[in-house]
Amino acid sequence: MISAELRASAPERLADAVGTRVVRLGTTALVIAGSVDQLRDMAAGPFAAEPATRVRVLVAYWRHTPWSAPVAPARHLIRHRVARPHLRRGSAVVSLRYARPVPLGDAIRTALTALAPSNPWPRAAPVVADPVRFDATRVNPRGRRPAAYRPEAPRLLLDSPTFDAAALARLRGAGAATVGPRVGPAALAALCATGVLVDASAVPVTIRAALAPDLLAVLDEPPPGPDALAVEARSVRQRRAALRHHAAGLGDPPAVTAILATRRPELLGPVLAMLAGQTYPRLEIVICLHGVSAPPGLVEALSGRPHQIVEVPAEASFGTVLGLATARAAGTLVTKVDDDDTYGPEHVWDLVLARHYSGATLVGKGSELVFLEDRGTVLRRRSGVPEAFGEMVSGGTMLLAKGDIEAVGGWRPVPRSVDLGLIQRLVRAGGTIYRTHPLGYVYHRRATGHTWDPGEDYFLRNASATWPAIPPDALA
Repeated sequence: MISAELRASAPERLADAVGTRVVRLGTTALVIAGSVDQLRDMAAGPFAAEPATRVRVLVAYWRHTPWSAPVAPARHLIRHRVARPHLRRGSAVVSLRYARPVPLGDAIRTALTALAPSNPWPRAAPVVADPVRFDATRVNPRGRRPAAYRPEAPRLLLDSPTFDAAALARLRGAGAATVGPRVGPAALAALCATGVLVDASAVPVTIRAALAPDLLAVLDEPPPGPDALAVEARSVRQRRAALRHHAAGLGDPPAVTAILATRRPELLGPVLAMLAGQTYPRLEIVICLHGVSAPPGLVEALSGRPHQIVEVPAEASFGTVLGLATARAAGTLVTKVDDDDTYGPEHVWDLVLARHYSGATLVGKGSELVFLEDRGTVLRRRSGVPEAFGEMVSGGTMLLAKGDIEAVGGWRPVPRSVDLGLIQRLVRAGGTIYRTHPLGYVYHRRATGHTWDPGEDYFLRNASATWPAIPPDALA
């Protein structure tokens, strides 16, 4: 039973009105979907195995973003055409022609590559692993609304949860869901990945036993109470565990290199301890000492992690320093770390998981949590929309492929606005920016040392909550 308080947005109502359908004439097929999410559902629907040589895919509501891409290469595809709306939103049409019949589901997946950013679709592994898997490109916390963490957020009763586009849209605004005993382990793991707080107390022990121990531990936690931050932290822990252990196609986690450039060796102790304490298993650390000498104990602080230490002359620009660090990186992915901010132990995992389920070129977090050091005050402010595609993330949280950095010319050799310059060039090249949840990152403000300084009152005016120190739930 779904509460009447969950109101669908106008695009969701339009998508529901259009629905989904397939019209066939021989090997020609017309595929109609109200939204991209509904089209994803159809890729695995009852018509997916039927052969077709000519396919036209129509999505009734498609919203323009800075991202765009051609149709991905596909077997037997000899001609295609993509028609997107001239305005910011409207209908989009992808026409495909094949030399030989292909399954309609494959044609729909090919059309999706031109309509939404995505990683390659999960395929069957050559060996049988844990059977509890779900498609995280479809079922994930994307679009989860901050209002869902408030005490008045609706609760759902789900005897057997489904994950079509309409159900996912309603889960984004729900605070909690109680599931019945008939739920399967894969559906339970998928529900946990949406971020809605799951009450699985009625689920049989045999079903629960199929889940990863990390996820079971979160499900067995007592309810978090009415505090919105505590509710959000529980949601983040739950979906992180579900995605990390049960998302199809994740496989071995990619190698990540954290690059850290500093002129302030006195700040290295805390940030290196935070990097060494990351739970992510394949993390390299590259430190660029920008015109300063290595402090005592630097190598010892990095013990246990692959690392490199690079000394760069003081006259080199900040962009040049980041370029040198990136060139030395051994990881497939690169994440930028600032020397004066606070990072939770799951920070790198959060970024890698967000990249997996969003398919974005660059992922990061917003600077919603701010520590005003001179005042001894930690505050939370609204700073963009979490779990959504956007135009900006905090520079100290950026994660993207090393190849994507190189493809747009690397970091600009300038003293400031280096992060912004890279983001702008990525967007102009057709890349996408995704902002995940803000927990696990606290942005620090000091009296001096910032190239952009609007004053502390700027942050205090927009504060929705304050604390005398960093609350544990902020690091999730």
